[in-house]
Amino acid sequence: MTSEVLAQELNAYWNRRAQSYSNGVVGELSDQRKDTWKAALAQAAEDVLREARAEGRRPRACDLGCGPGFFSVLLAEMGFAVDAVDASETMIARAQDNLLHAVPDGVVTFHVCDFLSLPLADDMFDLCVSRNVTWLMRHPREAYAEWLRVLKPGGKLVAYDANWYRYLVDEEVAAKRAADQKAHVLEGWDEDAQATSDEEKRCEELARSLPFTAVLRPSWDLETLADLGVAQCRADEDAWKRIWSENERLYYGATPMFMVEAVK
Repeated sequence: MTSEVLAQELNAYWNRRAQSYSNGVVGELSDQRKDTWKAALAQAAEDVLREARAEGRRPRACDLGCGPGFFSVLLAEMGFAVDAVDASETMIARAQDNLLHAVPDGVVTFHVCDFLSLPLADDMFDLCVSRNVTWLMRHPREAYAEWLRVLKPGGKLVAYDANWYRYLVDEEVAAKRAADQKAHVLEGWDEDAQATSDEEKRCEELARSLPFTAVLRPSWDLETLADLGVAQCRADEDAWKRIWSENERLYYGATPMFMVEAVK
């Protein structure tokens, strides 16, 4: 499958998943998960927020792979002007619906575009963030380079992700995942927020064509970001322990969430 065809197939998949994925985000925005994630983002953004306030200006953030707008809502509430980016036009439409009454007009600007070619200026953002997005990159090194391009010198890139589909290439991870998900039910997510079995199978098919499925992270991310010349980078491999609920930790234990942070 060529990169262009894969991009089209990924976009078609997430267009189909947009409503159910949005249902999950609406649930997150209405319970304690919102506060937990907002606290995590506020901690990661503390220094860039402080610097912007000291300079008497409104900080600007880019929500990369915004999906139905979860991070966009949190960032807007934290005082950022937000540019929300996604390749799926249907995801953007759901984000616009979810933000309609959640944030004031003009605080969030939406862009439907490829992650490898952002319609945004160099050195534009104090903060670039993503959640469960980097595993989807067809060309992850080029994606990171593009995201760093739009980040201001001294700005921060924060990416939350996991080795989500490593179970497709690692028998030990596959066995643990199967045992965990047999023993536990994922609570807090309505049935309308879940992928169907056919959608799960399709996502696995696409994941087999993505480079990060077979790459052990976040070590790759740190090596690549350092090679791209960032001033600082680190990984927090215990992020899942603070952000996920007890049920999420049990259900997703085979693929714990990490955070990658880089300063340009």
